[in-house]
Amino acid sequence: IILHFLSESDFFIMRKNCLFTVFVLVISIFFQSCIKEIDTSKLPVEKKLVIYCMLTPDSLVSVRLSKTNSLLIDDLDSVPGAKVELYENHKFLEFLTYRGGRWFSSTNTYPRESYNYTIKASAPGYKNVEGTDSIPQRATIQSSVKKSWFITEQNAEQEFVDYTASFIPLNKSGNYYELLFFTQYRQENAGSNKSLYNIYFIVGSILEADACIAKEKYLNGYFSTFVFSDENLDRQKGNLHLKFINSSAGGGAFTGALGYPWDRIGLKEEYTALRSVSKSYYLFRKSYYMYASNQELFQKWDPSDPFSVLINANPSDVFTNVKKGYGIVAAYQHSYVRTILLK
Repeated sequence: IILHFLSESDFFIMRKNCLFTVFVLVISIFFQSCIKEIDTSKLPVEKKLVIYCMLTPDSLVSVRLSKTNSLLIDDLDSVPGAKVELYENHKFLEFLTYRGGRWFSSTNTYPRESYNYTIKASAPGYKNVEGTDSIPQRATIQSSVKKSWFITEQNAEQEFVDYTASFIPLNKSGNYYELLFFTQYRQENAGSNKSLYNIYFIVGSILEADACIAKEKYLNGYFSTFVFSDENLDRQKGNLHLKFINSSAGGGAFTGALGYPWDRIGLKEEYTALRSVSKSYYLFRKSYYMYASNQELFQKWDPSDPFSVLINANPSDVFTNVKKGYGIVAAYQHSYVRTILLK
């Protein structure tokens, strides 16, 4: 009866839509029957040890040792039965002492400048791994001046900061550095209790920077430190200038581990630190920042256009100098100066 009132063209359109609906239902049933549940606990994971070690003359050698793990598996990445060895200029020094969790540390070794230090790690069921680096020559920062001002837009106040730091460049060329700004707070009556001292790194998005820093091309994210080489550095003046939007601060306790003057500061002081870093440190930090930038872009991909992630976020490998494993063994020295605050 209904078809009697339809035109011939309407009838063919209706029949076409019905056939398409049936086709979609058949395809859906077919794919539904092909669905398999995957046990994520049985997924193959590359079994390798992972070393994280930052060598500095101010601290005893400390190593964080873990293992590769799947993101889909909620499992601890500590390594039972692991051993960690420390070598200086290829000479065995000691087995590092297990401190719990993933941490191993030396009982008496403070790394020395220009000496090579090798970390070797082993564990049942894993290939032996090792990484080597040496402490670079120390660069001295002389002064740092900070100007800050605020701009209010749409009832939101935004802080802009302008830093000018001066330091003595190292004599030889081919050096690597890291610049960072931080605030230290001391709770009242803290005394010598390190747990009552907090450090907060100043984080910002770069607006202007000297050529040696701008050249790194990873400044589109919000980072707390800035690594650079002296390839484009004005070695005669040794000045560094940055202007950025101060967005937030990150950090926490553990001030003593950084080697900063936690026992000599007031209730609140700002510092500028300059690290002379090894090439491995530089490559690791820079590749990590590039990776972090890509991850940040990945979070912004357009769900309506799945291919946008391929355009916005290129894959980036994080540098490693650990043989037969992953991670980093890197080294640095630092100097710091109290930041002069101008309004």
